[in-house]
Amino acid sequence: MKAAVKVIIALAVCAAVIFVAFTYMKQSGASKQMGGPGGPGGGRPTGGAAPAGAPAQGSKSASGQAGGAGKGGAGAGKGAQGGGQAGGGFGGMSAQSANLISVRTLTAEVTPLQDYVNTTGEIEPTSSVDVFPDIGGKIQSVNVNVGSYVKKGAVLMKVNPSTPGTQYALNTVYAPISGTVTSLKVKTGNTVTAGTALVTIGNVDELQVTASIPERNVASLKKGLKADIVLEAYPGQVFVASIVRISPVVDSSSRTKSVTLEFDKKDSRINAGMFAKVKLYTDVYSGCPVIPETAVLEKSGTKYIYVVNADGATVSQRKITLGQSVDGYVQVTGGVSTGEKMVIEGMNSLGEGSAIREVAAGK
Repeated sequence: MKAAVKVIIALAVCAAVIFVAFTYMKQSGASKQMGGPGGPGGGRPTGGAAPAGAPAQGSKSASGQAGGAGKGGAGAGKGAQGGGQAGGGFGGMSAQSANLISVRTLTAEVTPLQDYVNTTGEIEPTSSVDVFPDIGGKIQSVNVNVGSYVKKGAVLMKVNPSTPGTQYALNTVYAPISGTVTSLKVKTGNTVTAGTALVTIGNVDELQVTASIPERNVASLKKGLKADIVLEAYPGQVFVASIVRISPVVDSSSRTKSVTLEFDKKDSRINAGMFAKVKLYTDVYSGCPVIPETAVLEKSGTKYIYVVNADGATVSQRKITLGQSVDGYVQVTGGVSTGEKMVIEGMNSLGEGSAIREVAAGK
């Protein structure tokens, strides 16, 4: 039993000695790697006896390396800091770019505005006449139809003026002019008076348009004004006409004035009786730049726009005065010079001196 205990103790001692030796060898190898042969502050060359101060020198070298590593770390830190600053610089540029407000501009140029009046009218012969009987009675016979061409003196119809108990000769109605029957207002058997229009005869080779112009626009009327005529039968086709007559009075019930227009060119497609859409061109406003009305802002009764500064990168508020407007565009009569760029889109996001980026420019 005692022998076994002794063996165990001996084995434990051996194991402890081996552990200590292994640990020492491991630490010695690490010291050599840290010092390195021939390195600054490193250990002595292999094979030489180290003097008593050698361990202290080795410690100093380790401190030197640690210091160098510290300096290197500081340098790396500064480098990282510098990289961070550089990155911050690019980040700043991106932020500045993000702060630019996208706008669209229009260069101020003197542009005329053409005003006009939209109305409607009827196509009719330039010369026509209503035919009346000489005496009242019952229509005995009708000799024509709408579209019939008649010569002057031709018999149109006959009227029987007889009444119960009386007998009269038939009254013959003659064509007062040569032309085409454009309207037939009665038929056989109708009773008429001397004031009843029986038929209308006109020259359908020469047509005109009769239109009514609102009272507010009569000051702009004059002979020779041009108009675009569009007919329901030919949508998209424009026929040009000019004013040849202007009524001297305003209709008191409709508050309109009648004008007569004749077509600049004959066209067989145009027929009497057609309905016409009339776009009559009136005043021309010139001498000023124009801008979309939507680009004009207002604050405390003052109208203003934004104008691009000379640097091309910022804008300024500009007080303006306005003139006539047509179809969403208005004259700028004061506050803007020809050649300046006016902001027409994106202005609601701007302020005095705002930085901008033009996404498109117009003329």
